[in-house]
Amino acid sequence: MDRRYALTRAAALGAAAALWNTRAFCAVFMEIDQARKLLLPKAAGFALVPLKLDAGVVASVAAATQTRPPATWHPAAWVGTDSDGQRAGYVLADQAVGKYELIDFAVGFMPDGTLTQVEVLAYRESHGGEIRNAAWRRQFAGRRGPAQVRFGEDIRNISGATLSCQHVTEGVQRLAALAQSQLLRP
Repeated sequence: MDRRYALTRAAALGAAAALWNTRAFCAVFMEIDQARKLLLPKAAGFALVPLKLDAGVVASVAAATQTRPPATWHPAAWVGTDSDGQRAGYVLADQAVGKYELIDFAVGFMPDGTLTQVEVLAYRESHGGEIRNAAWRRQFAGRRGPAQVRFGEDIRNISGATLSCQHVTEGVQRLAALAQSQLLRP
């Protein structure tokens, strides 16, 4: 009986150790309210903008970006206005899959569609968090439209964070196409 107890206990401890070494990682860096202020610092206020995401819009975004939006694609958009009530730009937020887990990010757009910046809101992977580095995110600033946000051409990769870089870049590209089609019309 002692031997069976010892073997059972050893197996249980081994299983617990294996679970302990399989760590989940999640870091929330900022909330969307904080990101909106960083992405559009001249905006005095923000209002949620309803987005139309029917099959035609999704197909249009897919064609413009040569990527397929996820089946559960639900980006959010806000219009920022300055103290005079003039449009200061837009902030769009979305999620992209890193290697296994979701990455929450937000993108700022000037009224003409120029990207201001990308902010990583939450990162849930154990590797690849380097996409949060300012130098990598700065690559997006000043670009306009999905044709100027191409992974490997316009936006460089970070070794060890390839999938996170690629998927966030594709997500930003989709948001740029969506902004062009729904928000930036005269």
